[in-house]
Amino acid sequence: MPPTTLVELAASLREALDSPLVAESKAEQEARLDILDMIPVLNRKLVGEAQTIRDMAWEWLNVLSLKTVIHWDIAKQVPLDGKISYSELSAKCGLEASALRRLLRHAMTNGMFYEPTKDHVAHNSMSQILVEDPKTAAWVDLQTETILLGGANQCEALDRWPGSESKRETGVSIGFHHPGETSLYEEIKKKPEKIQKFGLAMELFSSGEGYEVSSLVEGYDWGKLGGGTVVDVGGANGFASSAISDAYPSLKLVVQDIDVTEDMKTEHKRSNIEFMKYDFFTPQIVKDADVYIYRWIFHNWQDEQSIQILRAAIPALKPGAKILINDGCLPTPGTGYWYEEKASRNVDICMMVAMNAKEREEGDWEALFEKADPRFKYLGAKRPTGSRMMIIEAEWEGAKET
Repeated sequence: MPPTTLVELAASLREALDSPLVAESKAEQEARLDILDMIPVLNRKLVGEAQTIRDMAWEWLNVLSLKTVIHWDIAKQVPLDGKISYSELSAKCGLEASALRRLLRHAMTNGMFYEPTKDHVAHNSMSQILVEDPKTAAWVDLQTETILLGGANQCEALDRWPGSESKRETGVSIGFHHPGETSLYEEIKKKPEKIQKFGLAMELFSSGEGYEVSSLVEGYDWGKLGGGTVVDVGGANGFASSAISDAYPSLKLVVQDIDVTEDMKTEHKRSNIEFMKYDFFTPQIVKDADVYIYRWIFHNWQDEQSIQILRAAIPALKPGAKILINDGCLPTPGTGYWYEEKASRNVDICMMVAMNAKEREEGDWEALFEKADPRFKYLGAKRPTGSRMMIIEAEWEGAKET
């Protein structure tokens, strides 16, 4: 690349970064993804492939400095308006001053916090998020305080339990010093504050970029059901059903979950939504519904358990009933935007580390229905515009069971 080209490129990028980069139209959204795809390529071209590999090897340091901020609750100890010295901050958060200074200065290289004057720390717009957005703080806590333990021990888990599908035979169980004897959920349930943070983290994840429930509402023809019945299996507090209800108020919706509390019933209360306690490994108790939704259910389970879940629905199915799965679907490598594929691969490996679960490719979904019962007719999978989730549909062609 001629020197003048690099100079011109740097100048044009600097000028572009001086203005907000807002993606509103479809063309702008695609351009945004194009630019995101260029970032790792540009980095490799500028530093070289060998240096890129070396840089990858110490990316864990970025997680360490972020974990420091969460572990000692540093963001909340820094005033939102003003600054604080490292010595004062050390006294407030309990981390020795020298280590605090070094780790925060590393976090600053990632755009978090800044030093307005020597040896003083202040918030910037990025670090403020950890104070003002409890869901993002909970997500960082889950990843750096819990899932990270599994990641550090995942290779040992794969050596120790090759091919295992047990939720206890994971890097997480090794990280908690109970190899093969505990699972992620079991550990989280031991501490009430972890349960609350886990709920906030999952709410953030399920409504984040590419995972919005609006894609389920807009990506399926609910209107054709008229006043039909839709069962939201494992629907938690009913946030997905409430969104469908708002758009299609003539539908009757039933939200099922293994634990149903009074708070869950009131959080997204609608006159056409009923809540019901139900374990999706047991025979379905709502018979003759038109559609049974499983949103963010199957990626938590390996094939054997997923087949059990599908088979549990069969006793309730009438001919023509639909199974609608709203879940991740891994792309063919290198066929889409890098940024989108990277997000999907991150989720896939996170599921492996945390629960021995996985994301699936489209062929895996079709095979899952076939293994569950050949009377399921696979209708296909589609990805709504802007979504990282697929809507996977199958129709029951068997006779109604009596």
